[in-house]
Amino acid sequence: MVERLGQENSEMMVSSSAERIGVIDIGTNTALLLVASWDNGRLIPIHNAAGFVRLGEGVDASGRVGPPALERLTSVLASHVREAALHNVHSFTVTGTSASRDASNADEIRSIVRNETGAELRILSGDEEARVTFTGALAGLAGDLNEGSFTSEGAPVTVVDVGGGSTECVQGDALGGSITFKRSLDMGSVRMTERFFRSQPPSKDDIEAASTACRAMMTRELCGIEQSELCIGASGTAILLSLLHQEKNTADPFKGGLLDYVDVVRWSEHLLKLSREEVLALMPLHAKGREDVFAAGVLMLRLVMEHVEANQLSVSPFGVRHGVAMEVFKAIDGRS
Repeated sequence: MVERLGQENSEMMVSSSAERIGVIDIGTNTALLLVASWDNGRLIPIHNAAGFVRLGEGVDASGRVGPPALERLTSVLASHVREAALHNVHSFTVTGTSASRDASNADEIRSIVRNETGAELRILSGDEEARVTFTGALAGLAGDLNEGSFTSEGAPVTVVDVGGGSTECVQGDALGGSITFKRSLDMGSVRMTERFFRSQPPSKDDIEAASTACRAMMTRELCGIEQSELCIGASGTAILLSLLHQEKNTADPFKGGLLDYVDVVRWSEHLLKLSREEVLALMPLHAKGREDVFAAGVLMLRLVMEHVEANQLSVSPFGVRHGVAMEVFKAIDGRS
């Protein structure tokens, strides 16, 4: 049975004749749907839905996506197609990330995507995923950034997307949108939970082993990244953490949030002491499907902030699928 997130369904005031597109981002843990329109260079989200597929289940060890995960993917994609049709969308751009990159049977994923959506799966490279994450995350906070609410002009910001199989770290100019550093790390909430956490809550030794491995990977892979006072979180892990911090266990659309580094540390330490049932009890509406990997995700978010010496985490409502949608609309504009 596929576990479903509560839908964020907010019809915006857009013309019924405005072109709409559907973007589905197939990650290691979730498959996320975005229906969006475009208005004078600005992305207008119309409908969002999320289905849990746990595509990366066992992929780190076996290198293959198993039959149960492929069945979950089929079910979620069929649901997304039905929901998109209600919003007058019948064609899709479908992207895959870490689990799709790692799977030796990626052709099976491609076949399911083609059969259910009519689209060809575009497997994003680590660099491509980092780029669209940065674009999408900044677009979600455009108003705040332009008003100088979070960062001074010219100061680098670091966008962090902790996914199920990988973590994207992208640094650049928030106001200009230029990227100065990008890297996709093979550490994600599902991958690191399966690799290190033998129980939940994990033992102190397991937490230390996971932290040591992540720090070593960042030291090795993030050479050249600058100190950054602000990190921007652009993933389900960051959004759930923000909702938890704000005590918002509601179905209202997520608008964003701001946490200090000490808040992230405090929540990380607390979550690592809880069983999966206790994690779910904190946020029963939003944590379902993430309760076993959420603590590992927040730990990695904390470690990235530590690495770049960030003081604050601003959480964006936009992510990979929003960045992809923006690229699609810009390509349409370029052809018109």
